[in-house]
Amino acid sequence: MRLILFFATGLFITACGGSGNQTEETSAEAASSEEASLSVDIQEQWATDTVLRTPESVLYDEATDMIFVANIGTFNRDSKDGDGFISVLAPDGVVDELKWVEGLNDPKGMGVFDGKLFVADMDEVVEIDIANAEIINKYPIDGAIFLNDITINGQGQVYVSDSDDDKIHVIDGGQPMVWLEDSALQRPNGLLADDNQMLLASAGGGFLAPIDLDSKQVQDTWLEGIPSADGIIKTMNGDYIVSTWQGEVHYIAAESGQTIKLLDTKAEEINAADIGYIPQQNLLLVPTFRDHRVVAYKVTAN
Repeated sequence: MRLILFFATGLFITACGGSGNQTEETSAEAASSEEASLSVDIQEQWATDTVLRTPESVLYDEATDMIFVANIGTFNRDSKDGDGFISVLAPDGVVDELKWVEGLNDPKGMGVFDGKLFVADMDEVVEIDIANAEIINKYPIDGAIFLNDITINGQGQVYVSDSDDDKIHVIDGGQPMVWLEDSALQRPNGLLADDNQMLLASAGGGFLAPIDLDSKQVQDTWLEGIPSADGIIKTMNGDYIVSTWQGEVHYIAAESGQTIKLLDTKAEEINAADIGYIPQQNLLLVPTFRDHRVVAYKVTAN
């Protein structure tokens, strides 16, 4: 489905508490009565302590009721330092196991399929058996420079973006290959396999757009003007939320195309990296990167 966009922004924030546990409540509404068909409320529910180490990606697994957090550790994109790890949180934000799986380098995007967690780790994809918390496979990606986000379709094909090489790779039947190479990707970051299309959050282009699966062409953009576009999730009601690494989170209504800025933490120098989502709670999970936390927000669209 192609969205026809009109933009509606309105942001009202009340905050209290210290910098470590700031509480925010936001109500964002359409700008005019003619377009006022959508309002979205967002309220912080919990935040981890700063025990995480450069959390870049967060992913909720419904089958196990676990939240996985990819911790880069020391961010050194040119060196395999081995200090990256995966943490496990409970749905209420309690850190169940800080270093559930260790020995990674700079782990970023994640996806789950058939009891396995797939993690983008610099120039390879790491497969972890969830039940045993054990690395069982590594898939080197030929020529990879900066593997970033992962999405997995219903057939178990694992797609991973390479932000520095304008490529999207796929692992199909255990075999990695280039799925798409195109300068129009403009530093591809966030990916979401969504029904019969692939959604792309372009870090360099600052846009969210679908990719046609047949032609493999980037289609008309759904949202522009979002520098350093990062993660994408789909909500329970079929709308979309996209983050920007610098500290913004945007809501996109699937039917009308209205867009609303939910969060903006750039002034506090708090990032919003590869977001996650707990559908049953309508809970948005935001990894704050250099702020070393995951913050959860209840999102209610009206």
